[in-house]
Amino acid sequence: MSYRRSLIHLFAFCMGTLWLTACAAMQNTPAQALAWERWSAGDHFATVRLDRIDLDGRIVATGAEYEVPAFTGCMRQVAAEQIQKGLAPPSAAALVTTIEGQKGRK
Repeated sequence: MSYRRSLIHLFAFCMGTLWLTACAAMQNTPAQALAWERWSAGDHFATVRLDRIDLDGRIVATGAEYEVPAFTGCMRQVAAEQIQKGLAPPSAAALVTTIEGQKGRK
């Protein structure tokens, strides 16, 4: 019984190591890299926070109602520049925002 338990532990260790190695080797897609560039350019709005960047480069963010229009405009401007430079396809401007209403407004 002890030999079998040792084999199970060894197998679990090997599978865990394999899984961690695979996760460490994953990189962003080209669309995600461009989306990160867009996010970095617009990451100065106090209430807007990044929820995620999807594999297709779509940025999903949440922000207060009064900052979302300016944030959206910033994202579209950077996306237009990327498209003009030939770095991104016309669909690069994909952006999803959730509006939090009047939170944070004084």
